[in-house]
Amino acid sequence: MSIYNRGNIRVDRDFARFGSKSYAINKINTVDVRRQPPRRGWGYVALAFAVLLFLGNSAPGNRNSTVSIIALVLFVISLAIFLTAKASYRLFLMTSSNAVQAYESKDEGEVIELRDAIEGAMVGR
Repeated sequence: MSIYNRGNIRVDRDFARFGSKSYAINKINTVDVRRQPPRRGWGYVALAFAVLLFLGNSAPGNRNSTVSIIALVLFVISLAIFLTAKASYRLFLMTSSNAVQAYESKDEGEVIELRDAIEGAMVGR
């Protein structure tokens, strides 16, 4: 009887299965969910480049409007990517010998539900 069954992830009273990897429930000591903020390093660089390019080419007397329009488009794309980036949620299984990242998703609810299923199996629910 599965406690959790979604796609290629299954949790029952004995094992947590993630595709081809299986972890024995009785060997898991702790389950941890960690939030990984979105990586925005290149977004900052692209945003700064686009703003500087746009400001430099829109100076009075400069008639290079094509470069200004390209810079504006880069700015809008960079801003859209920057604002819509989502955090990742990672599920870690700790055993007596090591910690393993078992799963990653951008859906926090899914990862929390999976963690609750594994914890339930650990206590025999």
